[in-house]
Amino acid sequence: MAHFMKRHLISFCTTLAPPPSLLPATVTIFYTLSQVTTETMTVIIPSLPHAHLSAPPLPMSILRRLPFHSLTPRHYRPRRRFATLAAVRQDTTVWTPTPISSIETAAESLFHISIDVSSSPDLAASHTLPGQYLQLRLPDVEKPSFLAIASPPSLAASSGAFEFLVKSVAGSTAELLCGLKKGDVVELSQAMGNGFNIDKIDPPEDYPTVLIFATGSGISPIRSLIESGFGADKRSDVRLYYGARNLRRMAYQDRFKEWESSGVKVVPVLSQPDDSWTGESGYVQAAFSRAKQIHSPKGTGAVLCGQRQMTE
Repeated sequence: MAHFMKRHLISFCTTLAPPPSLLPATVTIFYTLSQVTTETMTVIIPSLPHAHLSAPPLPMSILRRLPFHSLTPRHYRPRRRFATLAAVRQDTTVWTPTPISSIETAAESLFHISIDVSSSPDLAASHTLPGQYLQLRLPDVEKPSFLAIASPPSLAASSGAFEFLVKSVAGSTAELLCGLKKGDVVELSQAMGNGFNIDKIDPPEDYPTVLIFATGSGISPIRSLIESGFGADKRSDVRLYYGARNLRRMAYQDRFKEWESSGVKVVPVLSQPDDSWTGESGYVQAAFSRAKQIHSPKGTGAVLCGQRQMTE
């Protein structure tokens, strides 16, 4: 049983539970390059539901009608009835009704959604770390959706708001969510997960280089990290490689100057740019490979959030 459980959990974590329309398509990984070079990489995964996690219920029919040929004499085989045991998974999530304060287009197929949590101080206070997520439930939709929180924890404390970057996919819950309007009420769980463990790259003088990689909607928790502050202005080299198909699909362009003023160099990378594009093209890993410029692997940390192929 222990072997089966281990195999089951490994398989489950590999499949990445969160819906790709709402969360980045792969796990968020945080580690230092020095650990990679020694092949003892410590991977810290914010406990997304993408790594996301509690495993789905295992089959619970554990007692069956069993033959007792080896346990009882041939002439004595009493008929015994065994009850089948079943476990019912109960939803213990505390749901808080909250109104949508705004829904705006962030980029092609991406929507910036702000939800008012000012009347729910416990809910607002549950967001303490960048990289956390929560569950959102829509009226008349059976299954809740998982959303990475794009805003920094300070926004919930000061303005009573949670902000999200949601990719609308036809036929999905995300499409329904993006189709709502100001004042519509949704239900939120409290913020969950351990977020990004910034202690791994503290103090800044010991980790002067931090490389950040994001693709598509994976920029959502990265925004929370950058705007929460991790001493970027105290480090000599902090780079964000942010990949999208083209500029129309790249969210948060209006925040790039603010991020750069905080010490983060933004490197947009377009996989399908038009002829007027003069910046980096291709994929973020290729753009990094061309630049490199890593002076001290032991003093370098990396944060990744996006497609599985990119993180691999």
